[in-house]
Amino acid sequence: MTWCKAVRGARSAAVLALGVVGVMGCGGDGEAPSPSGSKVTWYRDIQPLVERSCASCHDGAGVGRVALTDAATAQRLAALMALRVSDGDMPPPVLDPTCRSYEGAERMSLTVDERSRFEAWARDGAPLGDPADAPPPQRATDTIAVPDATLEMPEAHDVTLDDDGNEYFCAIIDNPFTEPAWITAFEAVVGDPAVVHHMAVYRDLAGDAGIGYGAPPGTRAFPCRDPVIELDWQLLHSWAPGVGVTRLPEGAGVRIGPGEQLVLQMHYFGRGGTSSRDRSGYRLQLSREPPRAEVTMDVFGPVPFTIPAGAEGHTERSSTPNEGPPQLVYGLLPHMHLLGRSYRAWVERDGGEEECAARGEFEFHHQALFMFDEPLRWGTGDRFVTECTWDNTAESEGQFRLPPDDVPWGEGTNQEMCFMVAYLSKE
Repeated sequence: MTWCKAVRGARSAAVLALGVVGVMGCGGDGEAPSPSGSKVTWYRDIQPLVERSCASCHDGAGVGRVALTDAATAQRLAALMALRVSDGDMPPPVLDPTCRSYEGAERMSLTVDERSRFEAWARDGAPLGDPADAPPPQRATDTIAVPDATLEMPEAHDVTLDDDGNEYFCAIIDNPFTEPAWITAFEAVVGDPAVVHHMAVYRDLAGDAGIGYGAPPGTRAFPCRDPVIELDWQLLHSWAPGVGVTRLPEGAGVRIGPGEQLVLQMHYFGRGGTSSRDRSGYRLQLSREPPRAEVTMDVFGPVPFTIPAGAEGHTERSSTPNEGPPQLVYGLLPHMHLLGRSYRAWVERDGGEEECAARGEFEFHHQALFMFDEPLRWGTGDRFVTECTWDNTAESEGQFRLPPDDVPWGEGTNQEMCFMVAYLSKE
């Protein structure tokens, strides 16, 4: 029995309680020495990984609560860190960068070798090593220091968590533009990082945000947990911990017209009894002239479908041909609901060649927009293929009905979707 399997077998209620707040956990089952060939230590081997891939949540102020950046705390929790990393729970599932490289991948993921270092460190007693081996201070992160425009919640929100520690809250935000504007960069401004798990800004195409949630006309703020979003909302940007400034390629921009209705959706997460007031928003960078390429949002995915009761690995697929001019895909946001487990997307070329667009495990409460390092070309005659897999068994982590029942396609969280939300433009 490996060390990590032994720890996993001895997991107690205390371990599970710590897991709720996002404490990390354990590498592979093989030996994993330090890259230097010697025993793995905190300062030389583990701290750089924590600073890079964990600190955006686990710095003591973020939504992960526990300060894993503190050597003594990390040493005390080494076994749990190793366990959560080994199980793949932490860092939370993201798009596999070996499928397609994207901005921030190194901050949001760990390689197999990096995961195994956590196990080796914990197995050897979590030695701290020499503080002189600690990495240099991190470089200042990218920011829009002087924004051309800002978006902000109309007033601070008193966060009220549901029994499961989550709250979904939406607010109609003021559109600051009096003439068409072209957004070239987005930066999320998180009000209270201790509770903000993710946030997204949408354009409501009908200008009636809230109607799908039963909010009275004229309501500026409303709970928005179910459905996940209204079907006429068009995503402009999505943020999750680890996502920095999203900059579109030179010559590309997202158009916002005066009078268009903008909606900010907030997902808050914390322990029961958490008290917080949040007022999050966005800093925007604009182009002074209309860019060469107007970036729009579109969705790919199968519609409709039904997931049979008890199905452990039910898969649906769609294939969308490009019958127009060549397109460039700049980024994707994979979207499913509670029973979603994994997704794949790829482009099938006219000659039979395939190019990976997205691949990964899915977690409903951790959805993010992944901006590619290089755009994906979707040429005339090519097909964009989207595939999703669900677990509708009684043991499914997202199961909301016992015994399981057939689950149809739909916008409610007790229904399912399979969409790749894409940023794209004409080539």
